[in-house]
Amino acid sequence: MNRNKLKTAAIIAAFAGAMYAMNRSVPKVADDYIFSFIWDGKRGGNFAYGSLKLKRVRRIKDLIRSQVSHYLTWSGRTIGETMNQLILMRDDKRLYDVLNTAAIMAQVFLCFLAAGGNIKKQGKELTPCLAALLCGGYYLCTPHIVVTSFWTTGAMNYSWPGLFQSAFLLPYSKEIRGEKVRISKAMMAFLGILAGWSNEAGGGMSLLLSGASAFFSVMKKEASDWKTAGLIGCAAGYALLMLAPGNFKRLKAEEEFYDSYTPDPLDPGSLPPEYDYSLQMFIHHLRNGFTSTFLRLLPLQLPVAEYLLQDGKKDPVIKKYLGVLEAAALSVPSILMLSPQFPKRAAYFSGPLMLTAAATAYLNTSEKRSRFSPLFRTLYTIFGLEAAISYISALVNNSDFFVQCKEQNSIMQNGKKDETVTVPDVMISPFWSRLAKDRSTDEYIKSVIRYEEDPDDPYNKAAAAYYGVKKVKVRVPLNHPYAKKDKKSKRLQIMRPIRNLFKLFFPGKSRI
Repeated sequence: MNRNKLKTAAIIAAFAGAMYAMNRSVPKVADDYIFSFIWDGKRGGNFAYGSLKLKRVRRIKDLIRSQVSHYLTWSGRTIGETMNQLILMRDDKRLYDVLNTAAIMAQVFLCFLAAGGNIKKQGKELTPCLAALLCGGYYLCTPHIVVTSFWTTGAMNYSWPGLFQSAFLLPYSKEIRGEKVRISKAMMAFLGILAGWSNEAGGGMSLLLSGASAFFSVMKKEASDWKTAGLIGCAAGYALLMLAPGNFKRLKAEEEFYDSYTPDPLDPGSLPPEYDYSLQMFIHHLRNGFTSTFLRLLPLQLPVAEYLLQDGKKDPVIKKYLGVLEAAALSVPSILMLSPQFPKRAAYFSGPLMLTAAATAYLNTSEKRSRFSPLFRTLYTIFGLEAAISYISALVNNSDFFVQCKEQNSIMQNGKKDETVTVPDVMISPFWSRLAKDRSTDEYIKSVIRYEEDPDDPYNKAAAAYYGVKKVKVRVPLNHPYAKKDKKSKRLQIMRPIRNLFKLFFPGKSRI
């Protein structure tokens, strides 16, 4: 093995280790407890207030019963939630961390293949620089990565379905670059169903791209059987997703809920219902969701810009392919502008599309490059440092959150005889949270997934049922050091999360 291959292997191994560590630092929370139980559709679902009869999903029979109820009364995301409940049924966090790390690596590899990469083909191999671009780009540029790629329920609804979407679109990427496609109609139909029946934004983009490809093939009188099968499968899957009876029942329930709804001030995608489809809604989404997603993808534009600015002629096929990828990546947040709420996690699939564009541009940029190369190298260095700083900060911040959740769970496990178990609220260090930005468990995520002071909150009830206690509620500390501004508290905001990082990864060995 030559030196370049050793460097590439080292980068990939380091990235896999970093992703595994990040997975370890994200605890079981919120929806993970909700979906650990059979969906109680007869009583309004597991997110409902009031009397719930929660029973754990233990067998495949329970899983089927839960998913049928979920599909009929709440949502069409059967693919994602089936995977979610399978993982939660096994209830082995370490196993999940390994599988989820493998899923992230698989997504990066699919982007490499979609860019025209070929491990055995000279000139298209995975070099150290390209490995760093793919791995660093995934972490740095994925919208709301802690929610979409590490948290169990979030990953099952976004990054894992993203694998199906990327696998489905891979033959189209080969075809547009002029490569021969060899895939059966049955396999394309199957991948189409999985991609379409995944989530709304990614499934819709898969349908749009496969439909456009089939349309232009028909116009050129070059129709392919595999494209027809893929389009039919994707359309069928998307119909199953969007036309689920549960979608309409949930919308009706949400309309009643919105009568007394107050937007979360920490949620940038949240708006009161009276602003739905108004000019204010579009302006709000443009400033928050769309702009945030676009800026997050900006580092991946550097290889594209470098390709377009290089000296000499550019391959028209590659330029066309880059245009398709750019348009698709920006279409996801553009379509979300039409939604009453714009959660950044919903724009997840923009990341793999833009990562593919970046890798495609890199593979087709000549060694000579352009007169702007020193500038690009400087920018790559800056973004690389940002990725490193945000990763370390996110790991520290998440570990602190994990240890606090573990302490809550220990209190619940020791309070099974109590009428109501009171646990301290989890707190977020302002210092590490600012450095990590939205790549860790921040105040907004905490506000959504924390236990509430009301023991009848659905998250409280699900956690109580999971740990076998009657009721659980949170006690919000009045003078927590994280909330203070004196020097001692500021030092504690820095050092306490570091101590908890060592407590999580090196239990019994930390003296910090």
